[in-house]
Formats: sequence, structure tokens, C-alpha cells
Amino acid sequence: MGLYDDDKASVTGGDVLDVIYWQTKFANEKVEHALKTRQPEHPIRLELASLINGCNDVLKTYPNHADVKKWKEKAETIQKKIDPNAASADWKSNFGHFRDFGYEAGWRHYHIAKMAAKDQDWGLAHSHASESVTQLGRAESRMAAWDADVQEWVTSAKSEMEKLDAEAVAKR
Repeated sequence: MGLYDDDKASVTGGDVLDVIYWQTKFANEKVEHALKTRQPEHPIRLELASLINGCNDVLKTYPNHADVKKWKEKAETIQKKIDPNAASADWKSNFGHFRDFGYEAGWRHYHIAKMAAKDQDWGLAHSHASESVTQLGRAESRMAAWDADVQEWVTSAKSEMEKLDAEAVAKR
């Protein structure tokens, strides 16, 4: 048992400064978007496994996190409806940015950097802001066919992270 484990057990919801939490939140948003855009069952099935495993990992650290419990419960409900013999398929073309690892990594690092800066953990903020800039820069070169609002977010988030990174470096 660690010194601050009781603090983590008292978390019942909201965003937390934890990489696995942010990976899992992205997986949850990815599944939500997959259902909304009626993606094939096979890739959804694979993503559900990742989401459920991520929820299990987050709940080991934050056992009372209601949002994560809801994500897991919904994912398990959807998992039961999916044909286990669904034909192998990839995401359809309207899945856009959710298919791009640079976007996913940039999004995750963006949120962690912002939380670290709020906590004035400038070393962590620098590390994640810098990586967000790198990953969003990679995504930027591939985003021509993505929805306009997503393209706008990538551009503005990258700019925001460049500024945060400079601030974090100056304050470390």
C-alpha cells in the first residue's frame, strides 16, 4: 500500500492524471464513435477488448471511479451482442481520425499535459506537451479527409501545446 492510495480510492469520477485512464477514455470515445458511424463488428470487437482491459486496469488504481465502471459495463453489454464469428474487416472510411495513432497519442498527451500544468508539475507537463506536439504534427499531415471540427482541434491543440511546452520548460 502506498502513501496516497487512499486518495485514489476516494476518486469517484472525473478525469484523473493517469496515462492508462486517458488511453481508456480514448478507447471509450472510439467505441462510441464506432457505434454512431455503424462500423463493422470485427474491429469493434477488438476495440472492446482493449476498452474492457483498460477499464480493469484503471479500476485497480481507482476502484470507485463511476465513469470507468459505466464504460466497462456498457462495453461488456455491447460485447455480448457482437457476433464472435464476424468477418474480418477494417474500419470504414468515415472513421477518420480514430484510425490515426498520431491523433490518438497527441490527444492523450494533450490532456495529460494540461492536467500536469494545472498541478504545476512542469517536468511532466513538458514531457507530455512536447510529445503531443510531435504526434499532432504527424496527424496534421494526414488529416485532409477528416471532419473540419477535428482538423480545427488538431491545429489549435498543437498550437496550445507548443505554448504550454515553452511555459513548462521556462518554469522547470
